[in-house]
Amino acid sequence: MIRAWVAWFVGLNLVWFALIDNLILAEQVLGLFASAVAATAAVALGRQRIFKFRPRWVWVLPAWRLPWRTVVETGWVLGALARQLTGGTASRGSFRKVAVSLPRDESRSATKRALLTAGLSFPPNTYVLEIDSDREEMLLHQLINPERR
Repeated sequence: MIRAWVAWFVGLNLVWFALIDNLILAEQVLGLFASAVAATAAVALGRQRIFKFRPRWVWVLPAWRLPWRTVVETGWVLGALARQLTGGTASRGSFRKVAVSLPRDESRSATKRALLTAGLSFPPNTYVLEIDSDREEMLLHQLINPERR
């Protein structure tokens, strides 16, 4: 239980420090407090078996690309906004269905769906609308279609 709490606390704290852009003591203290509260909630829920967050490293490793994808997609979105504001052609968003392989185990499937939703929706261009477990496909909305760039 203590190892799980420490893992949640450290992970959440790293996310907090990655998202803040300064070293103001008050924000660091707030991050420590928020991470402690969230880690406590995660461990308490985990002990009640309400959910099981069981990630596999192969699902988490692609997250190293998120910072770069965020920068690139922000450029796409800001470029499209600039074109539209200067009287150019407006970009039209599009919906896409993408096949996804999900584990049979429900807790692992829920974990993978959560990681896919968070990872794909983090950069500003793409948003996961739905993951259909039965059909094993995701419905995405993209502001800019990367294939037509």
